Amino acid sequence: MKKLHSVSLIGDLCVGCTTCSKGCPTQAIRVRGGKATIYDIRCIDCAQCIRICPYHAKIAVTDTLEERLAAASGKVKVAIVSPAIFSQFENSATRIDVMKCVRQMGFDYVFDESIGYSGYVSAAKQMLQEKQESVKNMSDDEKSEIFPMISTTCPVVVRLIQMKYRALISHLVTLDSPLELTAQYAIDYLCQKLQIKKSLIYLCYISPCPARVTSVINPLWKKKSLISTCVGTHDVYPQLRSLLNKLTDHDSLTHEEERAIRISDPDGLRCAAIGGESTSMKIENYLSVDGIENVINILEEIDRDNIKKIDYVEATCCFGGCIGGPLTVMNRFAAVAKLREHVHDFFLEKQLFPQLIVHEEDIIPQVWELPLPENHAMRLSENIGEAMTKYEQIDEILSTLPQLDCGACGAPSCAAMAEDIVQGRASIDNCIIRQKRMKKE
Repeated sequence: MKKLHSVSLIGDLCVGCTTCSKGCPTQAIRVRGGKATIYDIRCIDCAQCIRICPYHAKIAVTDTLEERLAAASGKVKVAIVSPAIFSQFENSATRIDVMKCVRQMGFDYVFDESIGYSGYVSAAKQMLQEKQESVKNMSDDEKSEIFPMISTTCPVVVRLIQMKYRALISHLVTLDSPLELTAQYAIDYLCQKLQIKKSLIYLCYISPCPARVTSVINPLWKKKSLISTCVGTHDVYPQLRSLLNKLTDHDSLTHEEERAIRISDPDGLRCAAIGGESTSMKIENYLSVDGIENVINILEEIDRDNIKKIDYVEATCCFGGCIGGPLTVMNRFAAVAKLREHVHDFFLEKQLFPQLIVHEEDIIPQVWELPLPENHAMRLSENIGEAMTKYEQIDEILSTLPQLDCGACGAPSCAAMAEDIVQGRASIDNCIIRQKRMKKE
């Protein structure tokens, strides 16, 4: 059976405390039989449960580097690193230093995902300009069907819109993700310039969050990801830090390293932090928002047509952007400062290693291969009449519940409990408060 998500549960650590159930923004978690259960259809891999579980019972399932490198024996092993990784080291390690040490971990080639971000922001800006031109003679109502455009670089935001805000799908930037654009560039570079067979290329992504892992194992707008495997930044961090501490040749590259490492210009690198994408696009009427609750609030406002004169929305699930991902290590505020250093250091990199830099014009943007599939998580039934009946039943049951949203029943709220009862997932007897009140009466 194909795995749908990368957020999972360690049953032995779960004590059934309902913290995750009440904290999940899509109400995807219930506590049944003293253990949390994740409803796959509602999960968007935001990792909020991982962040807030006091018992560390929620985890992100990623591959281990040693196992995957061993499985790729005989192949050309290629690492694609999230730009967030460069912000994770408090020492004076440069971007090139990090790339060199990633290669020393067992890879033949290393590509910076900023390459794909650079291509994405360039193509998104062009798409924005074309749409601005096309709506000049449209009414405000017609324009509101298109603007603001919403970035698709955060897979959590896309899955949230797919599930809960389907009216906003027309606002999404229909470009392939920066990760897939980087992967395509890496394949083209290795096949065309180095004459390596595509079948021999094994792509490993070092990810800052579980949502990006899910976008590889269960892609939304394409049949199959180009990525072969994913490992978490936190998994490789100890080894990578050790290698960086031992590194001595900071300002030099061997001929082999010059062929094996590719980085981007600052436009792609900035995108690791919130606001970087919009800054790199050099646009004015944009809105940047981070944190899943804040994202939900903004999407609600857009859905109600309350956001005016904004052309572009850059939204990320994680506070701070990808540098605040749940699989990262460093404090996100310190990481922002470190990323800023790397952006400033680009001009020195350009002087020392111009041959490593991939420019936006070298990236071929790709649009979605498939339309965004349906997600029926919010539907009570496929039959409209049956759905209306269930709505009435939910209201009726809800009126008999205490409205305390205590979570003792295992559902995050009384409304969620009422829905579970109607859908046959729970019994009204699960409500402890109601049972006590009935006994008193």
